[in-house]
Amino acid sequence: MTKKPKAKAAKTSEEPKGEAPASVEMIPVPAIAEDLWPQGDEADQATLHAAEEVFNHLLTRVKAFQANLPEHFELGIRLANYGGERAVHVRGMGYRNPNIIEFYGLLGGKQQVAVVQHVSQLNFMLVAVPPVAEQEPYRIGFGAEI
Repeated sequence: MTKKPKAKAAKTSEEPKGEAPASVEMIPVPAIAEDLWPQGDEADQATLHAAEEVFNHLLTRVKAFQANLPEHFELGIRLANYGGERAVHVRGMGYRNPNIIEFYGLLGGKQQVAVVQHVSQLNFMLVAVPPVAEQEPYRIGFGAEI
């Protein structure tokens, strides 16, 4: 059995146009900060730790890539939006929750750089590059994991 829709109450001239009725309480929404986020909701927690999840995925990819590098090469990344010819010789990576991934390394074997990108903007290739200036190929490590 379906119920008939209730008839809408007619507006009275007492109610001002464009304002909420007096019976509705307006509550200000606080700025979204980690300490204000509901701690029990898994979906909200996943959002707070999105960069960490992306980092863990990249960590797995980097480990596999480094394991298959030729002996005389090291890990590099080429950024699609900064010109594909220059590779960053990667020396480390990190993240800042909720949405920043960072790579640290050398550009052109000399200049120290940090690539800081939002997780939604990641667009790079892992590449094998010759080591910097006659040094041994570098392997980035993550504690005892690599």
